[in-house]
Amino acid sequence: MAPSPPKIIESCQVSPPAGSVPETSIPLTFFDVRWLNFAPVERLFFYSFQHSTSHFTSSCLPALKSSLSLALQSFFPLAGNIRLAPETTNKYEIHYVDCDYVLFTVVKSDQYDELFGDHPREISKLKELVPRLSKNESDERQPVLAIQVTLFPYHGLVIGTSVHHSACDGSGFVNFMCTWATICCTSNSKVILAPTPVRVEFDRSIIHVPDSIYATAFHGTPTNFNLNNSQPNHQMFIASYKLNRERIQLLRQVLLHEAEKRNVTVRCSTVVVTYAFVWVGYVKVKSIISENEDAYCLFAIDHRQWFQPPVPESYFGNCIGPGIVRAKVKDLVGPNGFFQACQAIGKVFDEAKSVGIQNAKDWRKAVLEIVSKKPFGSSGSHRLKVYNIDFGWGKPLKVDIVSISYSGAMAVAQSREEEGGVEIGLYFTQRETDMFTNYFEEGLRYMSTLSN
Repeated sequence: MAPSPPKIIESCQVSPPAGSVPETSIPLTFFDVRWLNFAPVERLFFYSFQHSTSHFTSSCLPALKSSLSLALQSFFPLAGNIRLAPETTNKYEIHYVDCDYVLFTVVKSDQYDELFGDHPREISKLKELVPRLSKNESDERQPVLAIQVTLFPYHGLVIGTSVHHSACDGSGFVNFMCTWATICCTSNSKVILAPTPVRVEFDRSIIHVPDSIYATAFHGTPTNFNLNNSQPNHQMFIASYKLNRERIQLLRQVLLHEAEKRNVTVRCSTVVVTYAFVWVGYVKVKSIISENEDAYCLFAIDHRQWFQPPVPESYFGNCIGPGIVRAKVKDLVGPNGFFQACQAIGKVFDEAKSVGIQNAKDWRKAVLEIVSKKPFGSSGSHRLKVYNIDFGWGKPLKVDIVSISYSGAMAVAQSREEEGGVEIGLYFTQRETDMFTNYFEEGLRYMSTLSN
């Protein structure tokens, strides 16, 4: 029997408690406006849920909505809208007024087996779990967040989120999700007592960036709030791969051994060895670039720690800049490709640490110059504790960043199974998935021979 189409159970608007937050405008900084024309970040949190629809709607749904409202009291910009600041031509802000809301949708589905697990899953099926973040056509305001809960009775449920990147980076958003989950799982009743508000920092004066740099990020580009609501490709999949702590240590040993042979110093972090190993495999799988040309890797660098004083962990906004790595394809696909990739990536991290945002005025131009070259990108971070987000049903079985379908980037997350591991998601055709799986397994076996 063919599966039934998903059915909407409820669609509503969830706001912070009435009167709890005054009307507020938060200006977008240089780090924020860079994302105005980018697609939203779409995440899926998969949970085990062995109960009926009636149990969910009577016992769980009221708590989910009540706790969301209370979490939004602290993270109210997520219920607001991005707009052009009054009486300006290129200054944007997040504006919140009482009764602004997050669109919250509940859907019922029976396509459990196709979507839960680490096997390659069709992107078009995953996209059905993602809420649509639509612009307010009447006044050109852009909502910041939409949420969809998809229930698979007696099997599981998925919390899908779509958040506009101009509002915050992954750090701020995961803090919000942890807050929402913590409030929700502290009570089994339908009414949740208001907790002590979470301390969230919205002060934009913390980000010391000259106005001239802000202008280079925006550069008069018409803002259409590109939401990329196009139909997904049915021939594409998201495949997952895991580097446990032992495998990460193996890659580090290989890197250090080769550096010692060459008498050079290298940055030997989890990020460097993970990105390098996957980048080499990505270049080999794509094989669309001549070996005599350059390959590019584009990833996010967190600048919080390098401001003086450092930007606090409680800061809600963006504080990431681009790291652009270039290497010859022939070097990456050669016998020392992993080491070459590690060297190139480590060098960019070292430069970012020493330079900070001194060359920030050139970021936009540098990124635009390589977009046509289809760089290998990344989304997420292994430092974001996405597998700690427990609403009372246990930690997630799986977390996906499905918005990598827009750019072909690599999704990165902490390991669910152990501290120190990394989980990777890649957007491939079935053929590319098979090729990368072979590279991943054979590459690790080859690395083990080098470490002996």
